[in-house]
Amino acid sequence: MDFTALRYFFETARSGSIRRAAERIHVAPSAISRQIAKLEHDLGSPLLERRPNGVRLTAGGDLLLEQLQLTMRDLTRVRSQIDDLKGLRRGEVTVACIEGLVDFYLPAVIDAFHRKYPEITFHIIVSSTDAILESLIADEVDIGIALNPPNRPEISIVGGWEEPLCAVVAQGHPLARRKTVQLVDLADYPAALPNTTFGVRRLVDRALSRSRVQLKSLVTTNSILATCGIAELGSFYTLLPRFAFQQGPKGRTLVGIPVKSEHLEPARVAIAVHNRRPLPLAVKEFMASLPNGGTKRTR
Repeated sequence: MDFTALRYFFETARSGSIRRAAERIHVAPSAISRQIAKLEHDLGSPLLERRPNGVRLTAGGDLLLEQLQLTMRDLTRVRSQIDDLKGLRRGEVTVACIEGLVDFYLPAVIDAFHRKYPEITFHIIVSSTDAILESLIADEVDIGIALNPPNRPEISIVGGWEEPLCAVVAQGHPLARRKTVQLVDLADYPAALPNTTFGVRRLVDRALSRSRVQLKSLVTTNSILATCGIAELGSFYTLLPRFAFQQGPKGRTLVGIPVKSEHLEPARVAIAVHNRRPLPLAVKEFMASLPNGGTKRTR
């Protein structure tokens, strides 16, 4: 099969449109159409359904795209291995990270690493714990930094740390002067909580089930920043580990009160990798530079 035709198909499938693919790779749409038609003829099967607002992959197109994604990832890995032969003058690191750590933890580590290895490039994806694990399993990222991830046979935890959860409130909230709170103390106040794709929410839900306490969860969101912003207004509280709110401006406007409950597990930050794929040198070096990371390998 012709490499140009495969590349044009790949860009079209990713873009969802021949026109958008043409703009991305700077060729005429007619050239892309001709190459894809040739590819379909060579394979003896249609790959795309042409529609007025773009294209849709056929079953055969889905299969080809899946294989090309694996191939592209393999080529990236080979390039990283070639870069390894030159030391750390080049390389790429792709990290999927929970939102609560992208304000301070990850930027500080990247900055320090850049000063030592200025030619290494980074791709940072902010995501939920569930999506981070799926990205690792799909080989879309090198390192995942997740919160309380469930056990997956493909994933190894190579570092991390634990922190207890706090009830996070504005300074004027009725609970703000408390030294500690219990879950039952929170039942009378409205809560803004992350949704169930977040590891912290699963901790909370398990504790509520065990303690038989019900909270007024009036706001649910897929953004830690949103839960903190709502709590800042004064009426709501949220439940988070300290690292998710204590750094930066929000650490000056929000108060974290430890939640005392035998049913509430601590938040566990896990630095994770796919355990069946070799890591390029740049990824290994970066992982070793992560505080609390790169030293312990468990399942």
